[in-house]
Amino acid sequence: MDKIHWASQWLANQNVDERYIEWVALGIDVVLLALLSLLADFISRRILVSIIHAAVKRTKATWDDYFFEQKVFKGLAHLVPAAIVFNSLAYILSDVPRMIPYFEKAVVVYILILVVTVVNRTLRALENWLSQNEKYTNTPIRTISQVVRLLAFFGAAIALISILTGTSAGAILGAFAGTTAILILVFQDSIKGLLANFQIHMYDLVKVGDWITFSKYGVDGDVLSIDLTTVKVKNFDKTVSTVPATAFVQDSFVNWRGMSESGARRIKRNIHIDITSIRHLDEGLMDALKEIDLIAAFMNKRQGEIDNDNAGKDMKGASLLNGRRQTNIGLYRKYIEFYLSNHSGINNDFTLMVRQLQPTTEGIPIEVYCFTATTEWAVYEGIMSDIFDHLYAATRHFDLALYQKPTGADMRAIANK
Repeated sequence: MDKIHWASQWLANQNVDERYIEWVALGIDVVLLALLSLLADFISRRILVSIIHAAVKRTKATWDDYFFEQKVFKGLAHLVPAAIVFNSLAYILSDVPRMIPYFEKAVVVYILILVVTVVNRTLRALENWLSQNEKYTNTPIRTISQVVRLLAFFGAAIALISILTGTSAGAILGAFAGTTAILILVFQDSIKGLLANFQIHMYDLVKVGDWITFSKYGVDGDVLSIDLTTVKVKNFDKTVSTVPATAFVQDSFVNWRGMSESGARRIKRNIHIDITSIRHLDEGLMDALKEIDLIAAFMNKRQGEIDNDNAGKDMKGASLLNGRRQTNIGLYRKYIEFYLSNHSGINNDFTLMVRQLQPTTEGIPIEVYCFTATTEWAVYEGIMSDIFDHLYAATRHFDLALYQKPTGADMRAIANK
């Protein structure tokens, strides 16, 4: 089809100086291009986007809602006028054919920017959509999206350089191959973070929503997001910390997910008993302890076993060291065990143990090891506090003394004697 040099012909008929005809014709053609692009863009947005919006509202699917929210369809609509303008350049600019290649490059660059924008918006929409799908909860969607986004930007940059310089993309990539070592050096943190990110997801080290404790970085809270190079954590003091992704595969941290999923949380705490308060039971203390319902039956049974054992021995002295005897600390340990077994806040499906540890300069530690029936932090702390409030107070009933280092008041009392 022959091109019509209408603008230059009209200017020539108007007796315009030949020296200015080409530039004036170019100006007229540019105005026409602008009007054409604006008209095409207006029609595309008003008609195409409106139709898509109406279709999205009618459908029951949810993915298109995320795409519409991220303006993916609006970005695609902008491609329509760009394509119309590109195909019209040869006809509208026929008066100045030497300018066509420049305008073509400008339109192609614009289309390239639009494509990258649409890809970026599409990836964000996919992230939001898939993050709400339980099927993809443990899939590194965010990481994959960031990698694809980086590749898209890199590819667009190569294409842009190729368009502006007229150099083939293969030649540009070949030139980049020679600078690979430099690129690796520059982007080594990103590369390491990417590898660490895949390891985090591959070995299920941590995921969004996990409660983690990372002492090295002063982190104690819930994971908000796992990005390409960092993991964002919201601490319990409402501050937000970022930890390098590489730290999760190189250093030691605590993930409390197992505790949360089990429905039980461990209590492991010591009660320090003053060694000098430990003794055998005499009749007075024995009678007093038999009034405690939790251990009364145990004491009677145990005393029967001890009496039978002692009956077979030739004991001549009246000392309590002759034969077997019950001790106040032994009964205290058994009392704690019975008390925990009957406590509504303790989960008896898990290990429950009360044991005596190696004596230290701070007395004899009685370790309480059990699990609460809840993982909720505030409730857990309340249960544990109530239990130990009771156990501390119970030592007096067993004629036991808690160990405590001397305080200033103790020193003043001694000095005043």
